[in-house]
Order: sequence, then structure tokens, then C-alpha cells
Amino acid sequence: MAGLVGTIERFTRAGAYAALCLPICATWGAIRARTDQPRFGGTIVTVPGVGLGPPAAVNGFNPLLVSSAFDMQAAGLLYQPLVWVTRRFHIDARLSIARRIITGPHHRTYTLILGRHWRWSDGTAVTTADVAYTYHMIQRLGPQFANYGVGGIPTDVSSFHILGPYRLRITLKKPVNPRWFIQNGLTLLTPLPSAAWGRFSVASLYAHLADPRFFQVVDGPFRLTAFAFGRYVAFGPNRHFAGPDRPYIHRLVLRFLHDPESIFFGLKTGRIQIADLPHELFPGRGKLHGFRERVVGPAWGFNYLGFDYANPRIAFVRDARVRRAMMHAIRQSLLIRVQYYGQGIRDYGPIPPRPAVYLSPLARRLERVGAYDPGLSRKLLREAGWRLGRGKVREKEGRRLAFTALVPPGEVRGPVLIKEMLAEVGIDMRLREKPFNEIVAMTQGPDATKWDALTLAWGLGPYPSARNIFGCGGANNFYHYCDKHMDALLTAVPSASGKGAIFRYEDYFIKQQPVVVLPGERHVIEARDDIHGLRRAYSSLGGFNPQYLWIVRGGQ
Repeated sequence: MAGLVGTIERFTRAGAYAALCLPICATWGAIRARTDQPRFGGTIVTVPGVGLGPPAAVNGFNPLLVSSAFDMQAAGLLYQPLVWVTRRFHIDARLSIARRIITGPHHRTYTLILGRHWRWSDGTAVTTADVAYTYHMIQRLGPQFANYGVGGIPTDVSSFHILGPYRLRITLKKPVNPRWFIQNGLTLLTPLPSAAWGRFSVASLYAHLADPRFFQVVDGPFRLTAFAFGRYVAFGPNRHFAGPDRPYIHRLVLRFLHDPESIFFGLKTGRIQIADLPHELFPGRGKLHGFRERVVGPAWGFNYLGFDYANPRIAFVRDARVRRAMMHAIRQSLLIRVQYYGQGIRDYGPIPPRPAVYLSPLARRLERVGAYDPGLSRKLLREAGWRLGRGKVREKEGRRLAFTALVPPGEVRGPVLIKEMLAEVGIDMRLREKPFNEIVAMTQGPDATKWDALTLAWGLGPYPSARNIFGCGGANNFYHYCDKHMDALLTAVPSASGKGAIFRYEDYFIKQQPVVVLPGERHVIEARDDIHGLRRAYSSLGGFNPQYLWIVRGGQ
């Protein structure tokens, strides 16, 4: 709001000093034009996940083996995508390895022609062999690959043929919506260096997941220069990068700071120069001098309270009436005001409200008016057989309506408020703080045990279908949720034209709440005022492209 007030003030005063400006504005404009030109050099220190949420440590750089948004963000600096999707959901051919994609007449065949100018940092050409390496490794990994089955890769592919070093053809088992396949499927096939990695087994790839020496052959704008486990990761420019957007800065450091106080103190002391301003520390933003702000988001995904449907201790979540009761008990407008200090937006479904490209009429109405109705919550719980018992917690057949939610450190403010709201209708939600990596291991890793609930966020592909998350047996369905009608709706999305299939899936999800969706979060990015390029570097969809950042005075 301070930025908005400042803008209004400047426009109000414009008439008063316009005449005085005439003799000097031309000179000032010339000086500004010179200083605002991008220039090379300098170091920028930030934290992982800016524009996404509270930061967490980076633990690996192999796009085939990592699943957290923080790891994927770091890996994305090293490897250029096969298909670059812009924040407006268009394909940018200049930044894509695939120069052209030819769709067959029945939407089953897709012929890719690669740009011939792309090079690995060892000087060799990026070819279809590198795309094929990625595709066949996804086949080998199966559900170990975090996005297995997303966009039909490789589950919907009937043949994958290399037609030459710069040309390949993928044939699908059935016709699909080309936009769905290109934006969700082909985006997974980031070329990886087959000559350098081809001799390694899957076990060896895991062993080198965070080894900087392993990631020396890259084709992205940056190269990995240092990694200290649990402390920081550093990148330098890839001097052999063949793309049009070579980095301006000479060094990028991501420090692994976790709690809000460390981030605020890091900004104030200059230890870091860019970070999300923690919402709970908004009142102290006036103490940050020499910074500019940029508001982005919500990221292209959704926040949620999710459950382990396989856990018999919380079998009550299998009843949609209980889940809907939770949705109507949560006053999202208050949550936005208290947790996010007003920097948020109501959300009740699996498709982000901004941009509103895929929002159904029902989703738009709920975003506008909200769904808060504690009276309806109590009615739904009574219909489900839950009656108030001891301590104003509902009971049924000797069981209490209670569960424990895992919460990342420093993120308890919102969950505490949710706990109070649910208590008003007789639901007892307990909170247990756990580091992000431990939550992932407890709920999603190979050693995952039964758990009750968690509060997390999930990112989406550009074309918002989520069969891998909410489909029966989906690769990312760590919640063990299964609904046959939801399955049928999700199955219809890839082959449907238009938005009708997405709207039907979206509306059914809103009414079922397989996970209880929470408000979308806007992020206030604080950046030292001599750092430029923020608009291109931080996409409103949650992307991070630090090659566009540059420093006016040459860095630190």
C-alpha cells in the first residue's frame, strides 16, 4: 500500500512542478537512460523460493530425481527447457530448445524440430539424443519420477522415434488436446547431457544428486560453482550459453535461511539482497532502507490442508460432508488479513484464481463472495453423525473428530487461526511443527508412514489438470485419495477441446474438497534498490529467471 500511496502523491504534485521541470528533465532523462541500461558484473545473494513461499534448503539438482519446488527452481538454472512457456501460457520459440512443433492432423503425432545453435558447456551440440535420454530415463524411473504420467509422459506414448539429430516424432495412443500435451507433457522432456550421463545407473544418479562435480555439463544460463549442504548454493554464468538471455550478474548465491527473523535480519544487514518479506514482519518494513518492492503471485498452484486417506485414525475424512464442513468453517478473508496481512486472494479449487483463464463460473463466484458459513458446517457434521462431546469436540461411536496437522517452521500463524475456526464447529486440529524436508520424508518418501494431515502448497503445469495428484494411483497421490467420478472427470480433460471439461472437474473438486484449499498468497519481494530486472526475473506464476537481474553500480 505504501507504493500505491507514493504513486498517487507523485501524480498529485505533477501539475505544481511541471513547468520547473522543463529545463532539467531532458538532462535527467539522459542520465537515467544511461544508468538504467543493463550492465554486467556483481554478486546477488538471495534465498531459494523467492516468489513461491517461505524458503527451504536445496538438496539436489537432477530434474529427473527432485520433486520440491526449491530443487526444481535451482535445477532450472542449469538446463534449458525443451519448451519455454511464458507467464501468458504461450510458447517462446527463442527460449525453447524445440524451435518448432508440428502437430499431426488427428492430434496424435507431434514432430519436434530442435534449434541447431544450442550447445552444451563442453561445446557439443544439444540433439535429439539428449531429449531421448530424458524420455527413456523417465520410463526407467517410473513413479520414482515426481511427474510420472503428467501430460501423458510416458504413459500415453505409443512410440518415440528419433528421425535425425535435430528431429524426432512422438506418437500418442489416442488424440489429445495439443495444448495439454505440449504444455504439460513436452515441458517435462528437458534435454539432459546423454554423453556425460549415459553411463550412470539410477543408483549412481541418486548418489550424485548434490555433487557439483557431476553437474559440469549444462546448457542453461548458469553453472553450479559451489554447494555447502544445509548452508548455501552458488552459481556463475555459463560462458558457453547459446541462448539470447545471457546472465548479467557474475555470481548468484542462494542462502538457506528458514525462519522469518533470519530473512528480515539478512535483508537489513545486507547479508541477502532479495527475499520475500515475511508477512508477520510487515509492520517492520519501514526499517528496511534502500529497498524496492515488487508484489507477485499467487504462484500457479494452490495452498491446502491435505489428509492421509489410508490412515484409519482419521477415517472420517473419507466423508465429503466432513471436508466440506471444514471448507465452510474457514473464513478465508480473515485468514488473508491475519496471515498474509492482506496480500492474498480467496481460493477454493484446484485451479489458481490468477490469471483467471481457467476459472469456472462457480469458482469465480466463490472467489468473489467466499464460502464462510459455520452454520452450514455444523449442519453437515450433524448429518454425518458427529455430535458435540467433551470439551466441545464432536464425537461419533466413541471417536473424537480430531487430527494432527504437520506445519513447516515459521508457518504456524495461519494454521493457528484455522485451528480456532475449526474448533468453533467442534473439530480439534492439533499442530506439529516439522522442517519441510522432514514433512516430505514423512508423507511422500519411500519411508513414509501413516500421518494425519499437513499444510503445504502444490505447483501445477501450465494446462491445469492434476490426475497425478488426485487420480486413483496417481504418481503424486501421496494422500491415497480415490474417487471414481473424479477419475472420469480427470480422464476427460486431456482429450477435450475448450474449457468445459476443466470446469466440470473444477466444480466437482470444489464440492468434494479432496484437500481443503486455502487462500492464494501474494508475495512482497524486497530487493536492494540498485538491483534491476525484477519484473522479468520473477514471474507472477512463480518462475525464477535470475539471468535478467542486473546491478546498477556493478555489484558488491
